[in-house]
Amino acid sequence: MRSAEPRPRSLPRRLLLYGLAALLPALLILLLLEGAARLYVQAQYGVPGKSYGLWRADEELGAQHAENAYNTRYQTNDYGFRNPEPLIQPKPAGAWRLIAYGGSTTFCYDLGDAETWPARLEGLLRQTHHPSDQVLNAGAIAWSLGHAFARARKDIPALAPDLVLIYSGINEDLNARALAAEGVSIERLVRAGDYGRFARSLSQNSWLQRNSVVLKLLDHWLAPWVRDAGLGMAPPGSTDEVPTAPDPAILENYLRTLEAFLDFAHEQGARTLFVAQTHGGNNKINAYLTSYSRAGIEVARARGALVVDAETLVASYDGDPMDLFSPSGVHYSPLGAQRLAELILTEALRTGDQTGGGADHHGASRATPDDETSPPP
Repeated sequence: MRSAEPRPRSLPRRLLLYGLAALLPALLILLLLEGAARLYVQAQYGVPGKSYGLWRADEELGAQHAENAYNTRYQTNDYGFRNPEPLIQPKPAGAWRLIAYGGSTTFCYDLGDAETWPARLEGLLRQTHHPSDQVLNAGAIAWSLGHAFARARKDIPALAPDLVLIYSGINEDLNARALAAEGVSIERLVRAGDYGRFARSLSQNSWLQRNSVVLKLLDHWLAPWVRDAGLGMAPPGSTDEVPTAPDPAILENYLRTLEAFLDFAHEQGARTLFVAQTHGGNNKINAYLTSYSRAGIEVARARGALVVDAETLVASYDGDPMDLFSPSGVHYSPLGAQRLAELILTEALRTGDQTGGGADHHGASRATPDDETSPPP
């Protein structure tokens, strides 16, 4: 009796095996490149006690800045703020703790850690008020005011800042478009009185984007080439299709979120400072994007916030306004960051204890714990 012959493998199964065999060398090459890139970044930019990768997953936001992290240009501290220095804890008597919230114009992705306007403001305060004053930079690339408020609801009760600064507005249109791509209409949300919703499809919310050094290096190196070669989008400010006024639904969402943000900070015993955004006048889109923040001036005043108008910075400058900004026209240059910090100091914090907060202004002290260029990878 003949033994049964083995059944031939089906064609789809064989094709799958051949495909996997063909992909295996490519996967191994990618893994080797990833490992080599990580070793390179660690050797060139590594910071003792900190881990590579500026973002971590967050259940509510999708992603937020990781604690004790670094990349090729930036660092975060033990609370995930863009500060190389750890949180000063406990806060020394007489010192002020400020938290600055916003998008990339607060994060200042064109600038080094010591050049951002929150860092410059901290330096000025330490010279003029108290050597342990601390300005914590909670800015994050592409974040809307809704993103910032979501983070603030965690930060403010835990850290009891004396002053909360808000410099936010240019990402409201981006947030509305990202929500639309997720199937969420900002108009419907506003009609339902559902304010402050934020997109969770930002690039940093992708696991691969957060964790692949190779992908981040490619993004960083190729983005300028694509732009210079004319392969990217044309500057939107060069067209006549740019809106001349804020979108009504996006604006309503922004203003109601701003009210809720300011009210929450006040309920937690902090004072608030709203800084109205400005631009270098280099294109129409910047006038549109900053119009949301500028519309917030009266709302902020009505809600009891200190208000500083960054337009004063541009109006009082004798040279080309673009000296104060990076090529984007909305992100500050080192000079602009220094001038903005000086403006905030002189217009809002110039005499006495203007920050409020703490036992001096609210009767009882609050407990604190004991314990759109591709950015650098």
